[in-house]
Amino acid sequence: MTDTFLQALHPSEPNRGAEPPVPIPEQGGSPLTRLRGRPGEPLELRHARAVLTAILEVRSGRRSPSQLRPVLTPRMYHHLRTAPATPGPRYTVRSVRASRSGPRTIEICGTAHAHQRASAVMARFDHSETGWRCGFFVLVQPQPRR
Repeated sequence: MTDTFLQALHPSEPNRGAEPPVPIPEQGGSPLTRLRGRPGEPLELRHARAVLTAILEVRSGRRSPSQLRPVLTPRMYHHLRTAPATPGPRYTVRSVRASRSGPRTIEICGTAHAHQRASAVMARFDHSETGWRCGFFVLVQPQPRR
């Protein structure tokens, strides 16, 4: 018979000792009126959701990238403008969550639903003198069914 021993695990929490995530409140109003936000204002989840939806529309060819120029970093705008559109389903962005990863940076994650399938969306928003701008975006789609 073999003896089994348990070893203690070392703490592996990457944000140990860091401040907890700052909740970002939902607020009413039209999401397309002030996508950028004003300097010094917190990023509203409705604004982040509207930007994520608009980026998905650009990627599928349903919207022009120039409409998003004020809410994207120059690098992200260049990427969206030069990447070919990939026709696909129309996504609905849901369950958006945010966490502050730096004094002027907020990371957003959520789900985008299309045709009864959910995909993950992730983005990073950076605050500048002109307001909040999206500098990173990725859509993580599930593996095809076998």
